[in-house]
Amino acid sequence: MDDTSQIKYVATPIIETGESELLLFGYIINDEYQVDIKSGSVIKLYNTIEYSHNGDERFSNYLKLRETMLRLLTYLLAHASSGYVSNQELLVQVWENYNLSSSTTRLTQVVSELKARLSKIGMADDFIKTTRGKGYTLRGAAVTPLYIKII
Repeated sequence: MDDTSQIKYVATPIIETGESELLLFGYIINDEYQVDIKSGSVIKLYNTIEYSHNGDERFSNYLKLRETMLRLLTYLLAHASSGYVSNQELLVQVWENYNLSSSTTRLTQVVSELKARLSKIGMADDFIKTTRGKGYTLRGAAVTPLYIKII
């Protein structure tokens, strides 16, 4: 799989700036989290150490996402911070455009699992908001796309 295959659905993954092009690298969410498309990870920018009941230390600043879950998150970041994205649009853009079987049940499951995983690194439980009949939006999200220069 080439480096751009995971982001082909984003409206403008490559921006021409005259002498060079910019390729979408990922996103910054609320100046606290970085989504890295190539590695499929979400990184909390400020290191934290949590202690479990038995005293073991564990870092809680890194999360690896499966390909479909990453496509869902990045599509929401690209499109849902300014309004709602419908269930049908997500089914097409995240599953069907990749020759995967889609269903509303599967969408609901993946969104639920994504929310649970994001909350483990400190993201608010209601970051992804579901509104019946409208779709999904991002609550209180300042989303900044990150680009790399292609020479």
